[in-house]
Amino acid sequence: MAFTPGSKHGQMADINMTPLIDVMLVLLIIFMVAAPMLTTGVDVKLPESRTGKSLESEALVVTLARDGALEFDRRTVSEEGLRKALVQKAMEARKPPILVRADHNIPYGRVIGVVDMIREAGFSQVGFVTQGAAQAPPDARNEK
Repeated sequence: MAFTPGSKHGQMADINMTPLIDVMLVLLIIFMVAAPMLTTGVDVKLPESRTGKSLESEALVVTLARDGALEFDRRTVSEEGLRKALVQKAMEARKPPILVRADHNIPYGRVIGVVDMIREAGFSQVGFVTQGAAQAPPDARNEK
């Protein structure tokens, strides 16, 4: 039983905050570790770009994996399944941009075939996802 200093009969009504803070820190760490795992899909090694910009929107993502597999809306689909899903999404009133995530080892013609499929479905905003490249020193850029 806790007593207030200077009082012989009154009890102190305090809540010990230490366990609450400990629990909150543990939950924070758990969410920091788990959150990146929730956004991963097919393992794709993206090409690098020094001039790319981050697109913060509700874009749809089409992924071409190294083995040639297609993924749309976090589901593996065939080419015909992708075509049908794109046409269905294109019928919506607001057409979001489409981002293409293609492994850097995928042949260029295959990527262009997927982009053509996206445009044929009715989407006009198509972008490519890349990794940010390390900036070269200023003198190295001028030597080339």
